[in-house]
Amino acid sequence: MIGKAAAGERDVAELTPAQRKALDDLVRAPPSPARSPGADRFHYKIVLTEETGRQEFEVPEDRMPDALASIPRIEL
Repeated sequence: MIGKAAAGERDVAELTPAQRKALDDLVRAPPSPARSPGADRFHYKIVLTEETGRQEFEVPEDRMPDALASIPRIEL
């Protein structure tokens, strides 16, 4: 069974310095999209839309920086 998806959207200008650094680090070196072992693990999909184009990648739960993991919210 697939659970409820969490979603969050932020303008880069709204990010804290810690969130911006974490995002920059992920963009420079995106983690492998391989799933983390174990059941019921989260994975995050990051989509960056800029004037120069769109970049999309997935981050396994164990590789997602805490500063960014707090952005998505589950809506019930």
